[in-house]
Amino acid sequence: MKRLKEKKSKKYLLITPVLALAVVGVGIWVVYAMSRNTTNIISNIPVGTNSVQIIDNSDAGFGRKEVSFVNNNTSDISVLLRIGYSETWKDSGGNAISNVYNGNNVVTKTWTDAFNNDFVSGGDGWYYYKKLLAPSATVKVITAITLDEPAYAAYDYDLNFRFEAIRGNATAATQLWSKTATINDETGAVTWAF
Repeated sequence: MKRLKEKKSKKYLLITPVLALAVVGVGIWVVYAMSRNTTNIISNIPVGTNSVQIIDNSDAGFGRKEVSFVNNNTSDISVLLRIGYSETWKDSGGNAISNVYNGNNVVTKTWTDAFNNDFVSGGDGWYYYKKLLAPSATVKVITAITLDEPAYAAYDYDLNFRFEAIRGNATAATQLWSKTATINDETGAVTWAF
């Protein structure tokens, strides 16, 4: 009788690992099946032809720096516009140096009233235009740059602008920029919520 009990316990010891492996195998299969499940989402945002460009009418070096954005669409397509800029200084060896000297920015940028009043910072490196940019319309954002620290005259300075423009509707702003825009259809004013 003692021998029979020993055989039964060995059976249970053998069945338990087999069941555990089966449960783990089913779990792995479920995880694999779930990871293979994909969904395609199609965005139905009307895009149309977008022909916005940046116009840079600047002198070499410091002085006149006129940068504008123009909506070249000839059809009735107004756009939402956001712009950004970066400035870099490099020494003669190509090494980046700070654009701040004694606590002040080395270059004064003369922004237009349009930039100061009609753009709002999104806190993400972009400035959002608070109006729809109508077809054939232009918005100028800067008129001049001035070097305020003579010690920097030997260094190379670059002021670079970038922009994005999308069809002027709130759905496009939400889906493409993850921003909420409220557009006044009568005036073209855009209110941004960040």
